[in-house]
Order: sequence, then C-alpha cells, then structure tokens
Amino acid sequence: MPSRRVRIMGVQMYKYDISGFLHWGYNFYNCQYSYYPIDPYGSTDGDGFVPGGDTFQVYPGPDGEPIESIRMMVFEQCLCDMRALKLLESLTSREHVLELIGAGLEHELTFSDYPRTDEYLTSLRARVNAEIMKTLG
Repeated sequence: MPSRRVRIMGVQMYKYDISGFLHWGYNFYNCQYSYYPIDPYGSTDGDGFVPGGDTFQVYPGPDGEPIESIRMMVFEQCLCDMRALKLLESLTSREHVLELIGAGLEHELTFSDYPRTDEYLTSLRARVNAEIMKTLG
C-alpha cells in the first residue's frame, strides 16, 4: 500500500470530522485466521491475505521491543496533518480550511476519490503551514 494512501487519511479524517482511527493490526504476525505464524520480516502481507504492511504497525525487535514500521511513521505524519488543519481552523475558519483542501482538485475529496500523488499532500501541508504562519504573524 503506498504511503500516500495512509497519509491522506489525515485530510480525510479532518474533512469528515472523524476524531481518530483504530488500526486493526498492531502486531498480528499470523496468517489469515491465525492458522500459523508468519515471519513479519519475510511476509508483510499476512501470507497473502491483505496488502503489505496491513497486519502490523511494528516489527518485533530484540528483547521484545517494538520497531516502528514505515507505515506507522507515515500514519504519525497523517495525524500531524490533521492537527495542523485543526490548528488552522482555530485561527481562521473551517470553511477556509476546506477551501484549501479542495483547491485545484477536479473532484470532491472523498474516501474513494482522492489525489493519488505525493505532490498534493506536500503542497497542501506547505500551504497550511504558510497560512498558520501568516495568521500568527
């Protein structure tokens, strides 16, 4: 699953006023239905039943310490995006932030129709950051 699919969730959650997201698999190192364990370093897709990286957010580390996955790091960025959008809303208005989100899109942003480029996310965050700085002056 591309990282931008995980990161866009912050914008989607903001737009649809969703307060959070519970990922089903923090450390599910098994095949579908848990018939047998998998090696998460060799099989990131639960032995073929989900997209890669979906079954766990952390890898098992030495002495049982979790090691963050790239997906978990990107999800943190998604939550930071959502918080930046909420901060800008508190400084301006929800309508203003929604206009920034929709600027330049051919279709309304939904959970099934969303920009599939890294440029949209980085550009939106840069515009949001600039608006925050301008407002704080």
